[in-house]
Amino acid sequence: MFNVPEVSPEEAKDILEKEGDKVVLLDVRTPPEHMQVRIPGSELIPMDDLRFKFNELPKDKKYIVYCRSGERSAFATYFLRHMGFDAYNLSGGIISWPYEKEAGVAKA
Repeated sequence: MFNVPEVSPEEAKDILEKEGDKVVLLDVRTPPEHMQVRIPGSELIPMDDLRFKFNELPKDKKYIVYCRSGERSAFATYFLRHMGFDAYNLSGGIISWPYEKEAGVAKA
């Protein structure tokens, strides 16, 4: 496992509420997983695409990265931090997220 900074769901919710537009909630799961269930307001960049799309992300934001259980997002967080981003892994992934979730068609 990668040694990266993590935030609990409670800490993540607090950061999102307090810092709003300065934070990006980044989902690194697959499009079908994202369509099935996601944290509202999250942006999807699948793990396999991140190495090609990271340069499109603004570096002046804080990133909270999640996947299903926290393993893929730990790798993504490690990668983003290595590329100079302020990124944190959501411990336990979406399965540990006790707050609001949404399903259905993803926002384009």
